[in-house]
Amino acid sequence: MIKQIPLPEKKFNWYDVSEPHEEDFTTLSEKFNLPYLLVQDCLKPEHLPKYEETEEGYHFLMMRSYDKDATSECTTIQELTRKVALFITSDRLVTIHRVELPHVSKVMNRCDKPDTFPKSIQMLVHQIVLDAIRTYEEPINALQDTYDDFETEVLSKKFDMDMMKVYKFRRKLFVLKRILKQTNDSLYRFRVFWEKHHSMLQDLKENIDQLYFQLDEVSDNFEHLLELQIQMDDQKANDVMKTLTVFSTVLLPLNFIASFYGMNFTHLPGLNSPHALAGISLFMVVVWIVCLIYFRYRGWFKTRKTH
Repeated sequence: MIKQIPLPEKKFNWYDVSEPHEEDFTTLSEKFNLPYLLVQDCLKPEHLPKYEETEEGYHFLMMRSYDKDATSECTTIQELTRKVALFITSDRLVTIHRVELPHVSKVMNRCDKPDTFPKSIQMLVHQIVLDAIRTYEEPINALQDTYDDFETEVLSKKFDMDMMKVYKFRRKLFVLKRILKQTNDSLYRFRVFWEKHHSMLQDLKENIDQLYFQLDEVSDNFEHLLELQIQMDDQKANDVMKTLTVFSTVLLPLNFIASFYGMNFTHLPGLNSPHALAGISLFMVVVWIVCLIYFRYRGWFKTRKTH
């Protein structure tokens, strides 16, 4: 559906296309002379943010905004984000998206009010791109909260290494970082459009850099947290092996004595003595106590504590 957005001043026009059909693309190509291949790209769900300058004089900018309906199970670019394509000239903007996008609708509402509508095509593009970038604030804050939960569980030694949960968390971090980086690169190539409006471009880049830095910080902290968890697991395994080794070592001389007196010999010291059993048993207890004292003195029973 092609809709012309009414603007208080007719310095430029904005046409919005949502849920497009094949006939809409034909109309767009004929009416606005849009490159057909780029229009077709708008339907392909796998496209990352990009910028192109066409022979027809259009600036083509592909943006991706975060999908507010994405669930915790979503981990791919197509599941987490939605595309919006912008075809821009000096006096016309055409936006194309497959579904209704809240951030685009928000800009449309501003255009209805004389005190908030954009005064130039650059201001309009700036508002659309900025609102698309800001859709990532909430999911990135949610990832920060998830990391804080991971950290609390690890430090309280209650962390259950759910590999699927860890995978989804890391995958979302990777996807969002990739999209923001591609968006930043696209805006850099798009800088010719902002030749007389450097402050707007700088504002967009600062918003992206802030979000990317936050994601990068969460990603680095999470990798360090995983390393800490692995070290703690290794320490627990070492403590278990240490305990088993101590008890095995304590039982080794007792096992030797029992095996020695269990051999089928005719003559053994104390074999026919009525006090032999008590003597051997007492000797084994003394050996056991001496081993325990020695190992305690050597600090073998101590385990390191992780705070």
